[in-house]
Amino acid sequence: MKQRVRMGGIVLGIAALAFCADASAGLPWGKKKDDAKKDDDKAKTEQTDHGPMRTVKGKDGVEGEIYGTAAAGSPFSKLEIGMPQKQVQDLIGHRDADCGAYVTGKAWIPFYHGGDTHRWECAYKGLGRLIFSSPSAYDSRSVLIKIVNDPKDSGYR
Repeated sequence: MKQRVRMGGIVLGIAALAFCADASAGLPWGKKKDDAKKDDDKAKTEQTDHGPMRTVKGKDGVEGEIYGTAAAGSPFSKLEIGMPQKQVQDLIGHRDADCGAYVTGKAWIPFYHGGDTHRWECAYKGLGRLIFSSPSAYDSRSVLIKIVNDPKDSGYR
């Protein structure tokens, strides 16, 4: 009897492995390296209403997005993803911006202690928008995670 149970368990294990190998072909972890690289290239060249969207890695390994292209000589051309909010404000000023905070969906996840639970957004007339987020739930420091270059921005949130 024990031998049949053992044999049945082995057969089920092999069947499960075979099923998982076939089923994962359409899932991200079942993709080959070449397929994953093609998907990454697509994400980096996505077109939006504000022009091309690039996903970049900035200061201290912070990942962020840049929409459109800053005009030559624009204050936004001096910015880099991952810059602290204070440094950005020193570079481009804060007085001409309409700024405010909003909560992200991560704030409502029970027992979530990571970052990005709230964001700070500043709209600059004729330039675009800057979005900051805290990398940790226990740190009040905010870093730049998104730059939206939009010369038609009204400057109001």
